[in-house]
Amino acid sequence: MTKKEKRERKKQDRGIVDFMMVANHFFHYLQQWISEMNDPRDSSYITYSQTDLGYMAILKNICGQHTMREM
Repeated sequence: MTKKEKRERKKQDRGIVDFMMVANHFFHYLQQWISEMNDPRDSSYITYSQTDLGYMAILKNICGQHTMREM
């Protein structure tokens, strides 16, 4: 596969972008709903937002992975 073919394939494969477009179209308040959930973590240890972790869990299930390590 040449570099040009790789660039063309990358342009066509917009996986996460397409997922976010569909999620925002059908579930308008998904991001707001995830961020409103109770976050039991200590705020001094938080690196990732609750919304980021929520989307990762959803993507894990969509991709058919059984653990987060498989992502």
